[in-house]
Amino acid sequence: GQLYGDILYFATEALAGWTHSDPRPLYFWVYFVVLNGLWVLVPGLLLLDSCHQLATAQRSHDRPRHKAH
Repeated sequence: GQLYGDILYFATEALAGWTHSDPRPLYFWVYFVVLNGLWVLVPGLLLLDSCHQLATAQRSHDRPRHKAH
């Protein structure tokens, strides 16, 4: 949900021609891009980690088990 909201936030601003953001380079790149980009980066990394953990668990579950006699 967080990533979807961030994509909408950046996309609507891009479609509006960046008219609502401060045009000064420091404010645009630091406050708008970098600080808001953290809201994309952190959930994205957590999503990748979750996918990796799920894939590892599934491989472990799918591995054939040997019966003990």
